[in-house]
Amino acid sequence: MKNFLLIALGLLLFSCGENKTETKADFSNITFSMDTVIVDPGEEIINLRGGLWSSTMNSDNSKLYLWDNQVSTLDIIDIDGLKLIEKVKFEKEGPNGVGSYVNWMSLTDDNQILLANHQGIGKFDLNSNKLSELKLEQGKFEGDVLLEGESFHNKSFALEGRDVVYGLLGNPWRSPKGTLSKVDFEAKIIKKIDLPGEDVLPEYVVNGNTENMSTIITSIKNVRKFGDRLVLSSSGYTDLYVLDLKNDSVYHVDYSPQLSAKAKKGNYPSDVDSEKRLREVIQDIYAEINFQPPIWDEQNKRYYRFSFETSPMENNNWPLFQSAEQKPLSKLFLSVLDEDFNLLGESDLSHLGSVPTFAFVKDGKIWYYVNVDDELGFVRMTFD
Repeated sequence: MKNFLLIALGLLLFSCGENKTETKADFSNITFSMDTVIVDPGEEIINLRGGLWSSTMNSDNSKLYLWDNQVSTLDIIDIDGLKLIEKVKFEKEGPNGVGSYVNWMSLTDDNQILLANHQGIGKFDLNSNKLSELKLEQGKFEGDVLLEGESFHNKSFALEGRDVVYGLLGNPWRSPKGTLSKVDFEAKIIKKIDLPGEDVLPEYVVNGNTENMSTIITSIKNVRKFGDRLVLSSSGYTDLYVLDLKNDSVYHVDYSPQLSAKAKKGNYPSDVDSEKRLREVIQDIYAEINFQPPIWDEQNKRYYRFSFETSPMENNNWPLFQSAEQKPLSKLFLSVLDEDFNLLGESDLSHLGSVPTFAFVKDGKIWYYVNVDDELGFVRMTFD
C-alpha cells in the first residue's frame, strides 16, 4: 500500500509640527543588533522535537503555548520572564479528551484554547477542562456546502466568547486548495468567502506518484490573526488577502519587491513518477523565492515579511517532507510594509545564514526561534 504525503512548500510616513512635512524612513540598508536568550525550564524539560510547530501565542506576545503530542501537555512559557510557568496535563480520552494527536491550536482569549484533531475541534480552559466540542458534519449545516472530508486542517481562529471559527476549510488529501471560510457552530451556518482575483493566482501543484508514495507538492497557505484582521498569505507569491472581522469584508493587496521576484516562476511538471525526479523538482521549487507570512509590529504599526531562496543539496538523502527553511540558504530578504500593506522598503539579510522561523514582534523587536543545545531559545533583532 502506498503511503500518502502532503509536502507544503512551505517608508514609514509621519508628520512633524503644523507643516506636516512627510519624511521617508530608509529601509534599504537595515542595521540591527542581535542577541540570543534562552528560556529557563526549571526542573522540567521543554520538548523541542517538533520545534514550535505546535504552538501559539497570546494577544500581546507575552506568553507562548507549546503543545507536546508525546505526553499531551501544554507548556505555558512566560516570554517576558523567559521561563516555563506551567505544564498542563490533558487527557487523551474521555469527556475531556483531546484525542491521540493534536493537529493545531489557537487561543480564543487569554483563558481558552482550541485544540484540533482529525475528528473535530475542542475548546478547553487552561486547566484542561473541555468547554465545548466543535464538529463539522455533512448535512447538519446550512449555507455553503460542506464537502466530504473538509475540515480546518491548518491553524484557525475563533471569535472571543463565541463558537465561530475562521480558517482554511478543505481536504488536503484530495485537493491542496483550502477555502477561507467562516463556520458558525452555534447557528450551524457555513460561509465560504470569495477572494477577489484568487482564480488567476497560481497554485504550484505537483503530483508525485512514486513506487512507495503518493505526494502533493504545493505552496503553503497561512492565516494569521492581528487584532480584528485575518491575513491570508502564500509561500508562492506576495499577494495577500485581508479579512476585516468586524464586517466580514475581504480585500486583496499586493506589492512588488525590488530585490526578488514577486512570485515563483511555476511551470513545474504536473505529474512526477520517480522519487529521483520528485526530489529534483522540489529542489527547483525551493530554489525560487519563498515567502513567509507577515508578522505585525504593534509598537511601530508596520508589518515585516521574510522571503528567501535556497541552494540545492549535494546529496539526495534528505527527507521528502523537509521544509524549504531547512534547506541551505542562498538569499534572505526582509520587506517592511505599513499597516495598509504598502511596501516601505526592503533589505538583503543573506548574511544571517539561516531563515528566521516562528517569528513574532515584541516591543519593536523581531524574535525568532532557535534551538540552543536542546534548550528553547530566541534570537532578538533590535533595529538601530
